[in-house]
Amino acid sequence: MGLPKVAITLGNGNLGRTVVTDDGVAGLMMTGYGNGLISLHQPKVIYSLGDAENLGIESSGENVHAYNHIKEFYSLAGEGAELYIMLTGDNHSPAQYMDAANPEGVVKLLDAAQGRIRLLGVSFLPGSTYLSSNAGGMDIGVTDAIPKAQQVASTYAAQFKPVRILLEGYNADIAHPDELVDLRTYSCNRVGIIIGSTGHGAAVGLVLGRAAAIPVQRNLGRVKDGALPVTAAFINGKKIEDITGVDALHDKGYIFFRTFVGRSGYYLNDDPMCAPATDDYSQLASGRVIDKAITICYQTYVEELNDEVAIDSEGKLSVPVIKYLQSKIETAVNTAMADEISSFSAYVDASQNVLSTGKIVVKASIIPVGYTKTIEVLLGFANPALNQ
Repeated sequence: MGLPKVAITLGNGNLGRTVVTDDGVAGLMMTGYGNGLISLHQPKVIYSLGDAENLGIESSGENVHAYNHIKEFYSLAGEGAELYIMLTGDNHSPAQYMDAANPEGVVKLLDAAQGRIRLLGVSFLPGSTYLSSNAGGMDIGVTDAIPKAQQVASTYAAQFKPVRILLEGYNADIAHPDELVDLRTYSCNRVGIIIGSTGHGAAVGLVLGRAAAIPVQRNLGRVKDGALPVTAAFINGKKIEDITGVDALHDKGYIFFRTFVGRSGYYLNDDPMCAPATDDYSQLASGRVIDKAITICYQTYVEELNDEVAIDSEGKLSVPVIKYLQSKIETAVNTAMADEISSFSAYVDASQNVLSTGKIVVKASIIPVGYTKTIEVLLGFANPALNQ
């Protein structure tokens, strides 16, 4: 039997670890110019503001617009955050860059990142040769870009490379807010429009940085996350404090800054996307949650392809196979998204004819977290003597 001894065997595989889904990896397409260190339409990955400066994107000169967006991104995302950038020039509209057929457009940046980009911001500062015209209260290049961006995002999602796109609402007509298009009339739940500004165009970099820094289920406007690192807030050059009718802008689905009585600083109003409020994914947070769940489901089940499964005497899936498939995905999602959803469950119908179809259908459902969009307090006086 050998000498008496104490033997310890380490267990493994009990923590239910899942692969990283890179939820906060972001991309920025910005108006800018080649300079010998970075070319026009050349995708680059950076991890800090210093990396951008090393590419000649500095606080002065012709790339100051791009510099400001990158600086604001890292003010919230933090040094080390993975950011893919591409400078786009100043004579083409967002719609042209969102066109999937444009080899120098959004597909170039997304393909260069090899599916890692989950959040994409698109900023736009046209040059003197750009001919701007408005449609729906914004530059027509923006309104035309919305369905194009949705098509691109949907195509990549179908390839298990989900991405949500935030566009700058360039030249939003605050003087005539009634003319601004109602974004809730679109069916583009992978696209959002930012009109809030810190003074140099819509704050795409800042909003992107906030999204990259928070978990997928979190609303961009969560007050507990604290005020944004900005000293003033605008919409198309007008201070937010001087704009009337911001409730209407909110109802139309725009992303901008707001204030709270008795609390200093500026906050984002919400995280709406260009889709009806009845759409399950009409908020950025809801879309990011489902994107992460889809990614985990794919990564979990892809290794099960072409595997053998036991069939019982009635031609049905055996109970052990069913329990295995259900528990594997439930463990993966509930572990990886423990604080991001309320619960996840999966169900496999035993009566499926796998022998004939070669297919197993797994029905899965997520109970998401809720949001305190409105808190109603019923307050009044009480007389203890009347309760005796």
